[in-house]
Parts: sequence; C-alpha cells; structure tokens
Amino acid sequence: MNLTTNFPPEIWLTIFHLATEVPGLLSCNGPTPSDLPRPLVKAKEQKLLKGSLITKRNIILVCKTWHALATEFLYRSVLVTRVATLSSLLSALDRRFSVAARSSLVGWWTRRLDVSIQDDRCEALDYALLADIIRRFPNLSIITLSMPMLPYNDCWLRQLPTSVIMALAESCGPSLRVFDCSESILRPCREDLMKLLAAAPSLSVLNCPICSPGTGDKSQSARTDVPVMTTLQSVSLMSVFLRDFLPSNKDANHFPALRQLTYDCIPAPFHDYTWTNFVRLSCANVSCVHLDFSLQGDCLQKEMDLLTECCPSLSDIVIYLRSWTEIKPNLILPPSVSYLGLHSKLLKPPAFHFQQLLTALHTISGPRLKTVRMLHADAVEDLRENHRSSLANEFADITSCITFCIEDHEGRPLLA
Repeated sequence: MNLTTNFPPEIWLTIFHLATEVPGLLSCNGPTPSDLPRPLVKAKEQKLLKGSLITKRNIILVCKTWHALATEFLYRSVLVTRVATLSSLLSALDRRFSVAARSSLVGWWTRRLDVSIQDDRCEALDYALLADIIRRFPNLSIITLSMPMLPYNDCWLRQLPTSVIMALAESCGPSLRVFDCSESILRPCREDLMKLLAAAPSLSVLNCPICSPGTGDKSQSARTDVPVMTTLQSVSLMSVFLRDFLPSNKDANHFPALRQLTYDCIPAPFHDYTWTNFVRLSCANVSCVHLDFSLQGDCLQKEMDLLTECCPSLSDIVIYLRSWTEIKPNLILPPSVSYLGLHSKLLKPPAFHFQQLLTALHTISGPRLKTVRMLHADAVEDLRENHRSSLANEFADITSCITFCIEDHEGRPLLA
C-alpha cells in the first residue's frame, strides 16, 4: 500500500512535524521558562528528546517515501549518550541526502546537539571524533555538554579539549544561541571560551559558570578580553570565579541585554567589591534571578539587600535551598519582586521543616509580592500526603493574613 497516495509532501511534512515536535527545545527565544534547577530541567529535556527520537526512527522505517521525507526531522536534534556511537554518527553525517531536488549533508538540518556521556571511558581520540561531528553542523543553535574526565587528566584542570571548542567557534559560531556545559566535569579554559564568545555574536544563553584553569594561563594584562555580548539575555555564574567573565575595563558593561542571572554563592561574595560592581553594572535590567543558596540562612538577607540596591527591574526571584529551614523569619525581599519560587534539595523533610517554612512566609516582607510557588512536584506531594493534617490549621492562619498566594508547582493553591 502506498501511504503517500493523494497526499502532497507538504502535508506529510506537517504531520511529521506535529508528531515529533518538542516545543521550545529546538530553538531559543531567550532564557528557559523553567524555574527548576538545571539538572532537573536537563533530565526532563532529555526524556522528551529521547521520546521524540523514538517516534522519528519509527516514521522513517515505514517506507522509502517516508524515510526520504522524514530524514530532516530525524537529524534536527542529535543526542549522544555513549562513546561507542560517535563513529557511526560521524559516518551517517557524511552521507549526502537528496529529496525534492535538494541535496545536502544531513547535518545541515541539525539545530540541537546534546552530549551527555557519564559512565563511559572517553579517550582523547573520542573528543577528536566529537569535534569532527560538530563541524558537520553549520546551523547548530543549541549545544549542551556533559563530559567525563579524560584518562590521566589533571583532576584540577579538567579542561575540555580545545578542538571541541574551536569546532564550535569555526563551524557554527554565527548560528549558536545556547552554550551549556554547567553539568559537565570537563569545561573550557578561559581563553577558549572567550574565542567561542567572540565567534558567537548571537549567543543568548551562556551556562558555563566555571572555566578550567588552563595549563598556560596568561597574566591578567595579556588575557583575551571579554567581548561585548549584545544579545546575551541569560548567564550562569559562580561568584568566586567571576573574574573569568570580567572585561579588562572593570567599569564597562559587556552584557547590556542581560535579563536573567543564575549564580551560586560559595562563599558569600557580597562584601567583595568586584562582585558588587559587576551586579551593579550588568544587572540593572535583570528581571529574573535564580540563586543557588548553600550558605547559612542568616546570609540570605545580604543577598536580597544587594539585589535591592542593584536590580531595580527585578520581578522574579527563584531560590534553591538545601532545606526549608534556611529561610529565616522577617526576610525582606526587593520591593519590585512579585514572584518568589522556592526549591528544597532535601527530599522528604520532617514536619518541622515545613512549619519553619510557613513561619518564614508569614513574616516575609515584599510590598509587591503576589505569588510564592513551591517548584518541585515531589515536595508538594510529600506535603499533601504526609503533612496536610498537621499543618492545616497553621496554614489557614497564615493565609488569612498574607496578601500573596502560596501555590504548588502547577500554579494551583498549595493546600486547597
């Protein structure tokens, strides 16, 4: 049976697109809309991409016509999870593909590459293969890297091979919108990263909070300067490694379009002039801050004070905590903030943790605060199933005298 009888190719292409689409994962229109920690977001994205990939593979096996029409969808997103697949992937990318009077290499269609290799042994030759693969993607828009250690690699250097970064810069720099190596053991050295940023003028999201110290790091005066990133909207930093991202002119703002800041505070940087000056110069237009907070709870107010001073446009704050007990009573939010997202890394905490959270929310101060949201579905489920009855009266007392809503991860009333 001819499955394409009486159907023009355009209709089949629309059907294949609808059947395999993963909304928001093959293009970048700015910062990710998710408030969850990056590891959870990445796990969810990879699950969706794997599901879509299975559908694509099934489609191209139906018949020759479907194979010809749907091949471009198969290669729009490439996911690498095992070293053993690198050679076969490179061979596939070198095949020329023809359909409807068009002829090109299949890598021309690829918009997203996710490399997540955790357990396999990865040799230097494997990274050379990866660099060759990247060079087959002239229109790549999004890349996420999570790479294991090289054999005999210095445990402190942990440098992503220069060949991989140069392949990105030379082959797909103009099209690159997202560079994410936040979950990778290996990361680029500063000099390589600066070359990539200079080659990627349209970069919108940069998640590379730590650079590897290069084996021949240059003096401060000889280092490559940070380029002016006029389209960069979202950046992830770690405050103690901030100097890798500072321009030579410490009073210049090289991230004028920045709207979202994600950062770790280890240790507290707020008495450090360099960090304070960076936030003041680069974050005046930031509307959303994601804060991975791993200090003593009493330090959180210092974080809020700095954001109050330097971020007048701030409307959303998301805080990742080790436990609910780190939010202390009488916390004063920046006056412009209307949304507070909260996430605890401690799974199934005892009841008194939730009690302390409710006490803190009862005394929190934010004149424009409209919404407090618990971000993780597991935390919401635990609260509702195991602590609803013991906290019901206290929750009712609090909600009767606050002016904001306390919501679950889906935006519904927490204990309705």
